[in-house]
Amino acid sequence: MTARSHTHEDTPAPVSHAGVALEARHLVKDFRGFRATNDVSLQIHEGEIHAIIGPNGAGKTTLFNLLSGFLRPTSGEVHLFGQRVDQLRPFEIVRRGLSRSFQISSVFPSMTVRQNVLVALQSPTTLPHQFWTPLARLESLGEQADQILEDVGLGTAHARLAADLSHGEKRQLEIGISLTQHPKVLLLDEPTSGMGSEGVARVIALVRQVARGRTVVLVEHNMSVVAELADRITVLQYGAVLASGQYEEVRHDPRVIEAYLGEEGH
Repeated sequence: MTARSHTHEDTPAPVSHAGVALEARHLVKDFRGFRATNDVSLQIHEGEIHAIIGPNGAGKTTLFNLLSGFLRPTSGEVHLFGQRVDQLRPFEIVRRGLSRSFQISSVFPSMTVRQNVLVALQSPTTLPHQFWTPLARLESLGEQADQILEDVGLGTAHARLAADLSHGEKRQLEIGISLTQHPKVLLLDEPTSGMGSEGVARVIALVRQVARGRTVVLVEHNMSVVAELADRITVLQYGAVLASGQYEEVRHDPRVIEAYLGEEGH
């Protein structure tokens, strides 16, 4: 593996890491006697790409659900830009600047690519109160939709049905849908899952692009992707933080090598 590297063209503008964008404080989540997260504390700084890794069953998705409000912690707190948010509903957290994608595809397959983005764009407006708003009435948001599709590399696919997209293109669309909320913090759950090398390369480039001016947190199994993208890493094992720090520091940690990386860590 190699440490994160960017070409000059891909390098985001420098962003101060002084502020903490997202923080977990002693998070515990129990499910009927099973402890999925155990006293998890971490700080994710503004402007960084932070990867959360660990073996299957380590608690990564549970942690994502706690950070984004889809689960309430048994104990502990989540803070977004210094404000406690773990008692808020997911849409309220979105309005405070955090958005996420999901590991399982969440697009509307019978709608076009552009229509998927238009529907997502309406949620911060007054239009959600009119749930059955005809798509034609959403055209006031068309310029924004077109720009987002260009940003995620789907500008020429706007008229295709989402059902006809490749797996990688659906992931691009999902990231585009996440961007409709203009997030300051973006959580990506397994963005390269199930992809071949070409799709992985495309997503790496996309994540670099969307990270400009915002904080990105990703759960990712592909260590090559982590090596390319991550400024800092948190490693989970059995629901607890095993190690956290800069990529080079973590990859040489004997506990991490033994628990997860194996020969990849060398």
